[in-house]
Amino acid sequence: MQRRTNLQISSTIIILSIITIMVQFTAYYLFEQSYLVWGISCIASVLSCHVLLQQSASYEACYYYSLLTIFNSLSITVLVYLGNVQTFLPYTNLMAGIVVINWLLPLIHCTLRYVIDYGSRVEDFNIFYRNMSIIFIIFYLGILTYALFASAAFEWAHPIKTADYNLLPFEKIASLIEDKLYDKINLDLIISYLLPRILIYMPYGFYIRLVLYSKKRIIRVAVFLLLPLLIELAQYYIIPSRCDIDDILYSLIGSFLGSLFFVLFNWIVRAISGRDFLISNRKRISRGSIHF
Repeated sequence: MQRRTNLQISSTIIILSIITIMVQFTAYYLFEQSYLVWGISCIASVLSCHVLLQQSASYEACYYYSLLTIFNSLSITVLVYLGNVQTFLPYTNLMAGIVVINWLLPLIHCTLRYVIDYGSRVEDFNIFYRNMSIIFIIFYLGILTYALFASAAFEWAHPIKTADYNLLPFEKIASLIEDKLYDKINLDLIISYLLPRILIYMPYGFYIRLVLYSKKRIIRVAVFLLLPLLIELAQYYIIPSRCDIDDILYSLIGSFLGSLFFVLFNWIVRAISGRDFLISNRKRISRGSIHF
C-alpha cells in the first residue's frame, strides 16, 4: 500500500476527529439511552481508526486522532459541567463515557490489529501503546489523587467515618461484617467498601508487571508495596481520616490481580500471534526485553 504524504494524513486525522466529535455529541443531544450514545460513539471511533490505519499504515496516526478527540470531548464536557453551555447541552455521566471511549476504543482496535496482524504490516505499535498509556496514567494519577486525598470524594466508598487514622488491621471490615451478620446493613455496602480499594490498584499492577517484566518477583512485589505505602504515609499527615492500614493489603491484592491480568493477556497474545506483548523475541533467553 502506497503511503500518503504527511499533509494528507494530518488532514485526514483532523477531519475524522471533527466528524467523530460531531457524531458523538449529536447522538448525545438526540438520545437519552446510554447504549445508543456510547454505541454510536464506539462505531465512529472504530471506523475512524480503521480508515487511518488503512491510509497511513502507522499506529501513530491513531494516537493523534485519539489525542484530538479526547481533548475536544474533554473540553466540551468541562465547559458543560461548569455550566457555560448548560442551556444547550445538559451535563450527564454519558459525557464522561464519551471521553473514555475516545481513549479506549482506539487502544482496543489498534491492539487487536497488532495481535492479529492482518493485511499490510502497520508500524510503531510500541510507540502508540506507550503514548496511549501516558494519557491513561495522567488521568489515573489525577483520579487516584482526588479519590485518596479529597475529603468529600466518593463518600459511598467510605461507609465508616473516622476522625483519625486507623492502624488496627481489619477493624473496619470486621465491623461491616458484624453489622451484616446482624442484618444492620446490606451486602452491597461491604462490596462498595472493598471493591474500589482493590480495583483502583489493578492498573498499577498491570503496568508494573509490564515494565518490570524481566525483573525478579521480589522486586515486583516491593514495587507493588511502594506506592500504597507512600500514599498511606502522605494521608497520615494530610488527611488522617483516610489513612487505614487495611488499604495497603487491598492495594496489594489489586496489584496482584492487575499483574495476573497482564499475564493472562500476554498468554492470549502469544497463543494468537506467537509473540509476547511488546517484548522482543530475540531476547527471550534472557527473560525478555520490554520495548515500551
